[in-house]
Amino acid sequence: MKRYCKLLALALGSVMALSLFAACGPDSGDGGDNTPVVADNAITKRICYDNLGGGYVNEADTKVTVKGATQIKGYNAGGLAVSDYTQIATYQDGVFTAKGTGTIVYQGKDGEGRLEVVPAYAVDPGNQYTGTQNKDVTLNGGVAYLGHTHDPSFIEVQMQGNSVYYLFSTGWNVGNDVHISYDNMLTWEFPNETNATSKTTTANDYTNEKIFPADLKSWMNSTNNTGDIQWWAPDIVEAKDGGYWFYTCLVMNDGRMPNLTPTKATTPATRYSRACIVMYHISDLSKIGEDGLMEYKGVLMQSAIPQNGMGGIDINGIDPQIIYEPDGSMYMAYGSFGTGNWMIELDPETGLRKDGDNEFHDWEWIRDQRNTVVSGSANDMGSNNLTKTHVYQKFTEEGKFEHEYYGKMISLGAMEAPIIARHDNVKIADETATYGADGTATGVDAKTYYYSMHSYNGLSDNYQMWGGRSESVWGLYTSVGGGIVYNVNVGESANQGNKYMGGFKWRDESKSADCKEINIVLPGHNDLYTAKNGAHFAAYITRTFDYGLEEHPVQVHQYYLNSMGDICINPNRYGGEIDRSVSKEELLHYTDGGKFEMVVLTNAADWTKGTKVINNVSFEVTLGEDGTISRAGSVIGNWVMYGKGYIKFTFNETLKGTDSYDSGEKVYYGVVRPTWLGNRNQSGFTVTCMGHSGEKQNMAMFMNSYSTIG
Repeated sequence: MKRYCKLLALALGSVMALSLFAACGPDSGDGGDNTPVVADNAITKRICYDNLGGGYVNEADTKVTVKGATQIKGYNAGGLAVSDYTQIATYQDGVFTAKGTGTIVYQGKDGEGRLEVVPAYAVDPGNQYTGTQNKDVTLNGGVAYLGHTHDPSFIEVQMQGNSVYYLFSTGWNVGNDVHISYDNMLTWEFPNETNATSKTTTANDYTNEKIFPADLKSWMNSTNNTGDIQWWAPDIVEAKDGGYWFYTCLVMNDGRMPNLTPTKATTPATRYSRACIVMYHISDLSKIGEDGLMEYKGVLMQSAIPQNGMGGIDINGIDPQIIYEPDGSMYMAYGSFGTGNWMIELDPETGLRKDGDNEFHDWEWIRDQRNTVVSGSANDMGSNNLTKTHVYQKFTEEGKFEHEYYGKMISLGAMEAPIIARHDNVKIADETATYGADGTATGVDAKTYYYSMHSYNGLSDNYQMWGGRSESVWGLYTSVGGGIVYNVNVGESANQGNKYMGGFKWRDESKSADCKEINIVLPGHNDLYTAKNGAHFAAYITRTFDYGLEEHPVQVHQYYLNSMGDICINPNRYGGEIDRSVSKEELLHYTDGGKFEMVVLTNAADWTKGTKVINNVSFEVTLGEDGTISRAGSVIGNWVMYGKGYIKFTFNETLKGTDSYDSGEKVYYGVVRPTWLGNRNQSGFTVTCMGHSGEKQNMAMFMNSYSTIG
């Protein structure tokens, strides 16, 4: 989660309607009367109008109160000034009311403001896959495409008051890849790697001490930056005194792993893979692809893992993710497989470790630290079976484990790439609560919660997105049913946590003739972030073999919080939809015969690696007006809607997915939201839920409507 978002948007609450800006490019000019330009710190809001005229849209979603608005200007969907702003939104008695697509810019008592007015029902986003590799996923400099990335991390910046999104990701041999979206994350451009020295070449100056200090080169055993060093999984946040702090993990190329002879018998003599998390300062994101972009500031974490079969239980110093708190405190979550994921506290003045330990240590010192975690002693390697280690016993018995160098453990077992997202003003209420006109629960205290997400299992085996929730940034993070975030292996009954996303496909019979949407295969290594204007997004890697070779598009999806305060991810790619309330009557009115496609996530393998066959396929269900849900003509449970488009399902027995895979869930809480249906290539509704009856593992469930819209 980025500081830009953390201190502004997350504090606005978990149920605030999203607000995204109109697209802008790098050559947008100065605006004049034909571009809605506002200050970068302008207050932003979003409302919608009923573009279908059916009369179902909640009035609360069409209005927003802004006291004392003056100097009101209107701009149409193309960014051109209109002579009468009331064709976009009227303003009376301190309230704006949506009328048509466009943007309102105004001067309010609290400063400049920007109001985006959008359709209540999703319209074609124009970002469908084409099936052509060069248009969809190939990295072409300066050309918009749908994305090709490993390990995405986002930051939102302002350009003339408009949101521009930078995506930093694994770049392998030269530097981290950078991608830019000027159209609200619908398409991306690839300008270059982080440490390229010109916009036409990927060459870089390996002798530059500001990027490659001597101790870094020594630790990486490198002689060049054209393959010796692998640039993986970064994160980026705003720096305290301007510019940005850029955290990346550097991993030793397999061919550079040295054979090391230790001075202690408890450290094996073998080849070692070495990695580290380092921080650079970036002064100006517009300098990507130019000299002087980055300056090295320090190292935050190291790992040295033996390659003799004894490296399975370790602390892997990669995959950093930065968390800011409103009080200014700062943390870094990190880790990959071995023991689990960890977190340390940072100094918000420098962006480095709070304890000041920001210099490189020798490899044997690092091994001593590892031994104290695994065995409790620097002089004992301990077991290569996680359940027999010192850290396992402590974490499972006490719910915590702390170490002077590694920090505090936040999850256990085979997982990587931890993400922590903070949400304020979260109200926990079920269908029996009282809800106000805006759909939020009344008489319920709001709280702050932290949400973790981790990638379980191997990247190319059965990547899945699991996690938990806590009232403290340090944890303990637990599932809905109270299980700790713990992974043994894919499908193991001992696995614990909430499974938020896994591989699946919409069955072919449910797809429109023009659908080229890719299946979700091995999703993971994601980012969670909240935009400046309150929208929540999950971005993750998936993969496709539709182009002959394996490709990795980036998937950006909205997520929501259900009435029980659980993350529920929209199964469709983001298409600019508004997060608004939906009623039962509206849902059924625009759904053909109450028919939906349902995907049930389970604690199982989502695909078969050898054949590349997806095991989790959707099936048809029907929601009846009488509150029943049926499958293949038989009633399997009941459903009820309440509040701000919240929904609850109660099934007669645990819900089964493909081939009778069992979710272990009989009760689900979720949300209903308008969306652009990926499988139907059509405007409609999606349902996304989290199970509430599993004991220590809880499973998500998704539904897409058979829409009658357009």
